[in-house]
Amino acid sequence: MKKFSLIFISLLIISCVSIKTKPDRYSDLIDKVKNIQDSITVGKMTIHNAFKNQILAHQNNTFDSLTILNKVYLPNKYVFDNCLSQIFGENNKKKFQPDGINSWNRTLLKDNEIEIRKKLAVLDSVDLNHLFTNHLNALQEITGQKGEGKWMVYFGPKDFQIFGGCDNNSMILDMFGSAWTMKSIDKVFAHELEHLLFNKKKKKDVNGSKGLGITLDEGLAVYFTSIYLNQSFEEALYGKDTDILLSREKEIFLKLEPYLFKTNEEGCPIFRHCGRNSECKPVIEGLPEDAENELCYFMGYRIIQKYTEKNGKDSWKDIYKMTLKDFYQKSGYEEYIMNLK
Repeated sequence: MKKFSLIFISLLIISCVSIKTKPDRYSDLIDKVKNIQDSITVGKMTIHNAFKNQILAHQNNTFDSLTILNKVYLPNKYVFDNCLSQIFGENNKKKFQPDGINSWNRTLLKDNEIEIRKKLAVLDSVDLNHLFTNHLNALQEITGQKGEGKWMVYFGPKDFQIFGGCDNNSMILDMFGSAWTMKSIDKVFAHELEHLLFNKKKKKDVNGSKGLGITLDEGLAVYFTSIYLNQSFEEALYGKDTDILLSREKEIFLKLEPYLFKTNEEGCPIFRHCGRNSECKPVIEGLPEDAENELCYFMGYRIIQKYTEKNGKDSWKDIYKMTLKDFYQKSGYEEYIMNLK
């Protein structure tokens, strides 16, 4: 009897050890994210790294739905309830409520393991805590403006990717998107964070939601990024394709200028060429696809560039202090265009 008991106890111990030492399938992914801060805040600007807890919810070969609820949904409740649920329509609203979020996160790693591993490979050479803090500090130091707003960085449900948001408190970066690469992450964050900073100014300006507003908004984001990352003119815009835009600059301006002071409803063409409205046909064709959808980026950048040529190297910061119409008129850009052959 004693011999049987000893054998039974030995088997039980071996069984327990086996259970405890079962390899964690996602341990390497967990190691990549565990030291990233849940959120990074500078002043009134916050980047919430929800993706961290989406990964940590799969520790120990289990799925912890409470981590998703308490560390992903609740800290970003406003984003899920008031932005994502609205953007993707009534039929998809449930995907961004607790039960829905829990459902697609339960199989997130299983369904997307290869892609997630590729996206998290960025962390092999990037310290996100350091990177995001630097971005937030640099943005406010270079511009001289105090920003306010919130970003959520996460892995969204399949086929529902977004980079942008609804307002300053619901800005989103889906890591499944093409913007999340080692090559583009610095550029993307500098560009998008500047938008977050400029939104407050744009909302107060009578032309902020018109063609001029979006043109200067996008142009400023490109211009700021070029200063922050010390980019050349071509690097800031479209590389070799930038020459194509310069050769057709007068045509671009003349066809979009009539819509600078019109709203989305009245001025579809300029919103079409800013990637904001697909309801009308392009008025400028034969351009590289990326550039055709972002002509206001180019034109806004050129307005700011001409303003600094006329008013001094750091004068671009005047855009935060004066009306958008005054800034445009004092840039001398229209006069410059009219003198082109």
